[in-house]
Amino acid sequence: MFDFKFSTFLKCMATAAAFVSTAAFAVPVMFSGELTASDPVFNRPFTTSSLSGAGTRVAYDVYGFHVSADGSYSIEATAFNTTGAGLASDSFFALYQGTFNPASPLANLLQVDDDSGVGSLSLLTSTLQAGTQYYLIFTSYSNDQYGTYAGRFDTVSGGGQVSLDGAAAAVPEPASLALTGVGLAGLLALRRRRRQA
Repeated sequence: MFDFKFSTFLKCMATAAAFVSTAAFAVPVMFSGELTASDPVFNRPFTTSSLSGAGTRVAYDVYGFHVSADGSYSIEATAFNTTGAGLASDSFFALYQGTFNPASPLANLLQVDDDSGVGSLSLLTSTLQAGTQYYLIFTSYSNDQYGTYAGRFDTVSGGGQVSLDGAAAAVPEPASLALTGVGLAGLLALRRRRRQA
């Protein structure tokens, strides 16, 4: 049916496709925004069982998300450029499962983080389950801190993908584009071989 060389080419392409499709699930999901004086405020948690005394009326943004497979995921603040209060940029994360109610900030709270990332930036690593709604709250450590921020969701293990609620479809990552190029090159080589025969 196929000569050995063409059959080997198909086997290599199938192996490459399997590798790239597995890697595609580990695409980081970026997020960014700005905390402003017009954002809603709440008394943020200090731990999973107590409220903060320093962050009693902090502005916050909410990111609803879910994951496609059970596994370990990280959420990292990569930048927080604040103004106000004369304090250094100090982000704070609160992770909720199911629902988030700012009037009851300890209900459904899974995890909090202040400074596990670089400098005073936040970093969470958590085991999450597919089919479950989660909410990430991005806020500041202290009252009256506003400014722009950025962060990312990463798959640590489990092979799943993070999807932000209402997010646009992902742009193909370089590995998928490279695989497309390899496939086209293989088809061109096959066409040349047939012309020479």
